Amino acid sequence: MTLKQRLLCFALPTLVACGGDLALPVPSTEGVALSIVDGDDQTGRVGEELPKPLVVSVQEAGSPIVDHAVAFSIVSAPAGVRLEPDTAFTGGDGRATTHVVLGPEMGAYAITATLVVPDPEPRPTAVFDGSAVAGAPDTLRALSPVNQPGKREEIVEDAPTVIVLDRFGNPVAGAGVEWEVTAGGGQVSGGTTTDVDGRAAATWTLGDSRGAHKLVARVQGANGSPLNFLALVLF
Repeated sequence: MTLKQRLLCFALPTLVACGGDLALPVPSTEGVALSIVDGDDQTGRVGEELPKPLVVSVQEAGSPIVDHAVAFSIVSAPAGVRLEPDTAFTGGDGRATTHVVLGPEMGAYAITATLVVPDPEPRPTAVFDGSAVAGAPDTLRALSPVNQPGKREEIVEDAPTVIVLDRFGNPVAGAGVEWEVTAGGGQVSGGTTTDVDGRAAATWTLGDSRGAHKLVARVQGANGSPLNFLALVLF
């Protein structure tokens, strides 16, 4: 039985199907170090693979250990996070790698890499931290009334407010919103970037005319864009 097979055998909750190999010497963690090489402290978009893989190095007395199993596991994370693979073996350089695919939810994650050894203690372990943020803008919606009364040369009572969501319904912070008065004159200001809740509100001052005043909100590439707001001025 190879070293890789012995390690997998000892990693099982119950040591079965290992036969006489149970009496063979097994690797020890004495003098073995596991350290992070790359992939720590990353931020990635929901539904996508992290930009960098998680990479650890396993060494003994400064020399790489080849063909050693490293188990990657999720300590805490938003729903749907996947590790591909969840167990990897060190190559000729003593490094083991896994790829992380984020789920549809935002939030912080913590992932551990642990050397697979038979002894319960100590097991060299490293922890990767990071976070999943919203994806690209997918949907533009109104949070304020899209129709309301107004008075000439006054600010509308309900500030035009929109929310920008990604394809999973997460609010997108920092999305650009373009506002334009298309009828009735007047001016619009503010609300050009969504806040941490994916919202943006503009200040709309109506022009000096009766009738329909119109305002448009646009977010590039988003469904529901352009979004129209109407203020009816009777006096």
